Amino acid sequence: MTSRELGEINHHLDQARILILGGTTEANQLAEQLSKKPTFHVTTSRAGVTTNRKQVSGNERLGGFGGIDGLVKYLETNAIDIVIDATHPFATTISDHAWTACQKLETPHLVLQRPAWKKEENDEWVDVPDMQAAQDYLQSQDTSLTIFLTTGQKELDGFTSIIKHRFVARMIEPPAPEAEKQNLKVILQRGPFTLNEEIQLIKEEKIDLLISKNSGGTATSAKLIAARKHNIPVLMIARPPQPPAMVIPTVEGCLEWLDNRYSAE
Repeated sequence: MTSRELGEINHHLDQARILILGGTTEANQLAEQLSKKPTFHVTTSRAGVTTNRKQVSGNERLGGFGGIDGLVKYLETNAIDIVIDATHPFATTISDHAWTACQKLETPHLVLQRPAWKKEENDEWVDVPDMQAAQDYLQSQDTSLTIFLTTGQKELDGFTSIIKHRFVARMIEPPAPEAEKQNLKVILQRGPFTLNEEIQLIKEEKIDLLISKNSGGTATSAKLIAARKHNIPVLMIARPPQPPAMVIPTVEGCLEWLDNRYSAE
């Protein structure tokens, strides 16, 4: 081991080692802020599904952990002091694994999660509990609809198999060849998108219905405002159940919690 490596290890011993489970704007913002604080040694873990990823501050690891046991081993091996789950509200598997692993090791664990969207005046929402209920709703419609589908690549096949409807989906990378269907138009773009861009898409594609997960936050809320302005119904998919963890809704709140915790020690 070189003297530089030994020095880095000794430096890290004086720092709180934080694992951020990332993949969201908030995760990137938190990593950026924490990387400026000498009190913390930060690693952000991302699934690595998107090849053209935005750069993240601090250390980064890509890929899964290998289930709960793999995550437990990672936390032990890397002497992680705190786990911050800043994944997407619909990333249920990793959130459940993180909660269970941290309970096993008694590792402090919190969730950074933006508040869900709430229906506003003039919104026309059809609330459904999950993806299957959303697909059942579409099956029940007698007329053919042009649908702006914003649920992500994983759900493409389940929706586009309903062949009486036409779907417009916007994504960063093209779907797998087997996911391409004649009733699907893919628009390759990276957000966030402005209100004018969302209105333009609704007009150009003659959208009849918007399907969205209730992700919350401001990064993708322009589509809801555009739908409201043009009286487009929204099929809103509720968030799945979450582990009983402490939830902090903002990056600033997380920073304050961490500062208070370590200033008191």
